[in-house]
Amino acid sequence: MPEQGIIDFFKNMVHPAMCAACGKDYPEFLCPDCSSEILPIDLNKCCRYCGIPLLSSGTREGICSSCKESGLNFTRHLSYTIYSGNMKRIIKKFKYSKIYGLDNVLAGFLHKTYRRYFASKSIDYIETIPGEHTKKLAKRFSKIVKIPFKGNIIKIRDTRRQSGLDLGARKINILDAFKLRNCLEYKDKNILILDDVWTTGSTLKEICRIVRQGGARKVFLLTLARGA
Repeated sequence: MPEQGIIDFFKNMVHPAMCAACGKDYPEFLCPDCSSEILPIDLNKCCRYCGIPLLSSGTREGICSSCKESGLNFTRHLSYTIYSGNMKRIIKKFKYSKIYGLDNVLAGFLHKTYRRYFASKSIDYIETIPGEHTKKLAKRFSKIVKIPFKGNIIKIRDTRRQSGLDLGARKINILDAFKLRNCLEYKDKNILILDDVWTTGSTLKEICRIVRQGGARKVFLLTLARGA
């Protein structure tokens, strides 16, 4: 078998030549048709803090009621799209089926939002919620934007899965579940924290709390998708 044929054989063992969203024959992880169906959120019509789409223009300041009522430990959160359709499919393949070759595709979606809204924010470090898939995504994104990924956040106790819990139970579930390896690492730094999906934001908000306690100047949040 020719050398290129051997390379293609082993490449297809790891990733068959098909789109991860629709399953059609395609040499990359996401075909153009499926990619074109993943539409960005109109961030001009979202809360300027948590990024939730606002249903009306009645909120003159561009702030949702939840962010008005609670003190925030982050400056801004943005998601690229809504958690549905093809984005939901490829996130599940990445997270649960461990198709980690999707990291470059997913990091590309993050980069689209980063380039427009966060590139000018003087980010010092990239961080993420502890997890195998989130770490791989953060490392890939870090290489694209050329900002160091620190991995300074660690989980110190087991928690239940957040899915299926109501908001109050989610907050209790993850309270004091994380800590910093080096408490001085973030002093006077701007941190960008990544995750795959924002549902209620409970986990990310808890992470932000300990990052701010560690002396971070500003904390920004960027996720692939927002729970529909």
